[in-house]
This record gives sequence, C-alpha cells and structure tokens, in this order.
Amino acid sequence: MICHIGLGANLGDRQRTLRRAIELVKKIPAVKLRRVSSFYESEPWGVVNQPPFLNAAIKISAELEPLELLDALQRIELELGRVRREHWGARTIDLDILLIEGREISSERLTVPHKFLFERDFALIPLAEICPTLKFNLRGDKVIRTAGSPTDFKFKLVACVDKNFGLGRGGKLLFRIAEDLKHFRRLTQGHTIIYGRRTLDTFPNRQPLDGRRNIILSRSHDKIAGAEVVAGIAKLFEVLDAAQGNFVIGGAQIFKELIPYATELFLTVVDADVQADAFFPDVDEFKLASAQIRNGFEFRRYIR
Repeated sequence: MICHIGLGANLGDRQRTLRRAIELVKKIPAVKLRRVSSFYESEPWGVVNQPPFLNAAIKISAELEPLELLDALQRIELELGRVRREHWGARTIDLDILLIEGREISSERLTVPHKFLFERDFALIPLAEICPTLKFNLRGDKVIRTAGSPTDFKFKLVACVDKNFGLGRGGKLLFRIAEDLKHFRRLTQGHTIIYGRRTLDTFPNRQPLDGRRNIILSRSHDKIAGAEVVAGIAKLFEVLDAAQGNFVIGGAQIFKELIPYATELFLTVVDADVQADAFFPDVDEFKLASAQIRNGFEFRRYIR
C-alpha cells in the first residue's frame, strides 16, 4: 500500500527528532521510504498554550496491514520519548497516518483519511508538497516553510550502471569508461562527495578524491586521511552544508539510504547486461529530464 504519514514535534530539538523519526520509519520491516517534504513551522492547534510545532509529511510503500503500520509508528513514538498526557498537547513526536491510497478506514483505532486532515493547514501543506494530486482548500493558518528537512541538502546521486541498473559485482565496479570518469569529475569537482567505506576501495590508490570535500559513511573506521568519517545518516545531516552541492556516489546501500531525499540523479547507463550483485535503487519517483547518447552508453539526468 502507498501511505502518507504526517509528522509533528514541539518539544526538544524538533529538527533532529523529525529526522530521526524518518530514519526509524525507513527501518520498519516491509516499509520503503519514497518521498519527504520540507519542514514547516506552525502555531499549535487544539491547545494553544504550548510551543510552536515543526511539521512534515512522508510517503511510504508498505507490505503491512494498516493497523500493523500504526503499531510500528506508535513504537517509534515511544522510542523517541512520546508521552500521551494531554489530548492535542505538547509532544516530542507525533506520527499520524494521513492517507492510504485507495483505502478508507473507520475503526476505533484508526480513521483514514485522518479525521482532522482537511481542518489542518499544517498537515495539508507538507502533504501537498509530496502528493501534488491532492485537492483541498486551506483555512489560511500561518504555516511557514523552515530549514532542517533532509531534502534541504538537495542530494544528487551519481552512478554508472548497466541497462538493468546494476552497479557492481564482487565489490568492484562494472565499468570504467574514460568519458564517464571525466563527466563524473566535472559534476563533482569543488563540491561534497558522500560515499561508503567500500567505495573508497574502488578509487585510485584507495585514496579520497582531490578537489572535493570527501565524507565517508562508516561505523567501523574513526579516521581516514583526507576525508571526514561520519557514523551514520543522522550524523551526516549535522555536518553537511545545505548551500553546497552534495553528491552521493555509492555504494548500493548508501544510494538506498539517501535516494528518498535526493533531488537529482545523474546516471551513466551502459548498453550492456552484466551479472551484477549490487543495484541502484528504483527511480520511479523521478522523471527523466535529459539523455545524451554516446557510443554504447548515455548520460541521463532525472529530477523529482
């Protein structure tokens, strides 16, 4: 099922909590994170004598029953310190199922669409950002886009794949094409590149690339000369500069983790069918913006 979830927080470090909640949703078995909205600040609703809220919306696909998903979301709320003391009161985190594609539910535990969805601009505005077909009327409440969403970093994913989107085999890249390497350098020179420890092993002399800020995601290494080592996605958001170009260059697991937050994909697609064991994630949330045909391959650019 395709499901849209609303997130809200008005206690503690709201940005960090929302990002952490999104990462935990990604880890729910049988759930795939597809899109994430910007963050929006709004005045409290229902009980007004409390701090302002930070809100967002996410789109997921899930091979779960709705109540199974609800249980998983409530476990995340507990893990992040949610305590239910007052209805509509202040909270560390709130995760609500807003919409389920093609489904309407009315039960004691769950109502879909969410019973107050069309009365809450703070829920509708982020939802509309990731669900452009949604039709609604706003009430005119003050809802302001603010910083902090993972999408603010405008990740650009760069890879060379075969026609089945295969990335590599046995820890090695499938292709080394001189024109593609030049294309890669032109794209990334002077920017930040983000990659995993195993990707470093595919570089010349296994050294970080010059002329770029190298950030390596690794929990098993503390220091690597010429690079910054970051232990996990949550920490990554704390060291990135949203004003710079942030290019994600591999491997397969890093692409999978960051593609929900990406704005562009730069894929060199080789007209070959190689027996790969690592693959680029599916690109169904993107549309092809351009394709430049070369001899035996093409440079493709995808956008949201």
